[in-house]
Amino acid sequence: MNPFQLALRVLRGDRRSLVAAVCTLFGVAIAVTLVSWLAAVPGALDARAEHEAWRQPGPLVNESAATVRVKNSQDRVRDKVITRVDVAALTPDAPAAPGLLRVPQPGEVLLSPALAALARDLPADQLAKRFQGKVIGELGDQALIYPGELVAVVGHSQQTLVEDSYPAAGLVPTGQPRPEFMLLLLSQVGLVVLVVPSLVLIASSARLTAARRERRLAALRLAGATPGQVVAITVVEIAVATVLGTLLGLALGPVARELTTQLPWNGGTWFAADLEPSWLLSLGIGLGTPLLVIGAAVFGLRRVLTQPLGAAQQHSRKAPSAWRLLILIGAAGAFIGGISVASATGGTSVLVGGLAGIALAASVVGPWLTSVVGRIFTKVWRRPSTLLAGRRLRDDPKAAYRAASGVVLAVFAGSLALTVLPSLEQKVDNRTWQPWKEGVLYTTVSSTEVQTAAERLRVELAKRGVNTPVGAAAHGNLKDKSGHYVGRAVVLGCEEATALMWLPLGPCGGAPGVRVGKGQQYPAGPLQLSTYAGRDEGSTPLPEKPVVHQMAGDNSKTGGVIVIDPALIPKGAQLTGYTLTVMTSPANAELVRTLLIEQVPGGRIGSLEAQRGRDDMQVGDMRRIALIGLIIAGLLGGISAAITAAGSVVDRRRTLAALIAAGTPVRVLARALRTEAALPSLVATLGAGLAGLAVGGALMTLVQAPLTVNYWLVTPLVIGFGVALVAASACGPLLRRISPQAYAEE
Repeated sequence: MNPFQLALRVLRGDRRSLVAAVCTLFGVAIAVTLVSWLAAVPGALDARAEHEAWRQPGPLVNESAATVRVKNSQDRVRDKVITRVDVAALTPDAPAAPGLLRVPQPGEVLLSPALAALARDLPADQLAKRFQGKVIGELGDQALIYPGELVAVVGHSQQTLVEDSYPAAGLVPTGQPRPEFMLLLLSQVGLVVLVVPSLVLIASSARLTAARRERRLAALRLAGATPGQVVAITVVEIAVATVLGTLLGLALGPVARELTTQLPWNGGTWFAADLEPSWLLSLGIGLGTPLLVIGAAVFGLRRVLTQPLGAAQQHSRKAPSAWRLLILIGAAGAFIGGISVASATGGTSVLVGGLAGIALAASVVGPWLTSVVGRIFTKVWRRPSTLLAGRRLRDDPKAAYRAASGVVLAVFAGSLALTVLPSLEQKVDNRTWQPWKEGVLYTTVSSTEVQTAAERLRVELAKRGVNTPVGAAAHGNLKDKSGHYVGRAVVLGCEEATALMWLPLGPCGGAPGVRVGKGQQYPAGPLQLSTYAGRDEGSTPLPEKPVVHQMAGDNSKTGGVIVIDPALIPKGAQLTGYTLTVMTSPANAELVRTLLIEQVPGGRIGSLEAQRGRDDMQVGDMRRIALIGLIIAGLLGGISAAITAAGSVVDRRRTLAALIAAGTPVRVLARALRTEAALPSLVATLGAGLAGLAVGGALMTLVQAPLTVNYWLVTPLVIGFGVALVAASACGPLLRRISPQAYAEE
């Protein structure tokens, strides 16, 4: 009988081996599905970056080589963001990216399919008139980041697109497109902290009934089987379940990806093609997973091949030593080095490698820690159940820790997520806001156009019966006599500022002066007001010691903006930068926005609602991804713990049956099983929680977010410990099925 026939006979004749093979099959299938799904995420982010790159081509230093001038801005309609690209073709054959029909000529417009449909559905003065010209076509999927994105490409003449535009080689990507650093970093970190638990699940499934298999193979060795025959039997036995599980996982991959296409991220869902893994990645997963599982099983045969008698009698293995801590220290060093590299160059390879090393080092350090815990408990506690649990932890710490390893990684992932998420939210909350009230639309206009544009806007509003205030406020940076930046300022009367700004200005009145936030000091003069852009367009001197009025409240959310009374501006002074503002209501918001864009073509229209919308979207994305990650990590950890705990009972069936036959109550054995699961879990989850906090804090230094620690960090520890206990309790039914007769059967 060859090894293949022998392995199949074992699976057919041994019910426990068959159950183990089925569990291995489903464990591998779940893990392969998750790995193939997660591994496609970085590629999907790269694809999004490639789709977007044509909108902001790199500016050319040599303007004579340019074929287009480009200006980018964002608009909104009904709480949806519109990406607008205004372009002036300088040559008739200016290059265009895939998905663009061509670079629009003056009076021509390209719209995305969703924006074109919306423009047809809404009245023209609420949307379509914002894109002056003839719609010559629609953008293809290759030019869009996600399905349903609203994008407009508006053609202009060179003369009408000078302000804020820049020369470029065409509407084509220049350089290597890269996704946003924070998104790329979070996706890679999520990939690592979820792939590692998936690998643990594979290992737990493959090690199910490992001890029983070891005894069986050791008996074959003692009966005369060669090492090659034993290895071949193991390979066949593992390969049957692993190959089938891998094929099932790859078949379930498209289902997971289809669900992902419905997951909102950064404003929209996903194109299914972007989430499709490359054939090389699929081939690597398809071949790598069975080889990894079979390799681990063959590696575990060392004692069977070299010491078959010891394996048959289940002699205790050598206890793990403290040198294992060096691996964790090395991984931590690589992670810290990766932080430095990422800070200096933006590269994340070393960082992600170090993070993966920390996650994998837990599997190396955990058995040593479990052994230490076992020695302590056998010396301190003398209760029968505690002694049994402690001896188990001391004699076979690798097997004992295996039940907790999945939960430990889940706690690590949870602590990491609950450190990163509040810190990023705090960073979003700390962003500087514009000072204009909700409902106010604003755009920057040059000093030569501001009065004309404001008057045209008032006329158009009056024609449509809209009675709403239109204002113009000079703005700029305050600088000292040496030209150093000291703050931001807006030139506006107190009454008008009260009507348009959300700043708590307090009562108006008194001598003309400057208004600063509560507790804020006006910088020592003399100061000058200059443009934000810092262009050499002159500056306006301010009084050296103006009257200072304190606002009624804080203005730090605006970056400490100072409001200057127009009376302080010297007569005849030429201010260079203006903000054109107009108040809207929910009923006329789209109409007023369209009229404003018509009067200031290509202007960047801002509003408090738009800023809040961007912040809410980012926070919502982070919360959603963190929740999904925690659920997946928790399920993987729980399943892994349950499989390992059940396998532990099956492997020790003879020992447990002997204890029952000797008069040991089943309740004592059940308590011992729960204790041996709880002890390493309690210690390891505490360590994993602290490690997640430390890693999350280090990652936040990369994105310059403040470390925010809150009581929710305790949640993963409590849940992890609870999951370990529940998983240990799952072995109770198996324990109750063991009787003294089982000892004779074994």
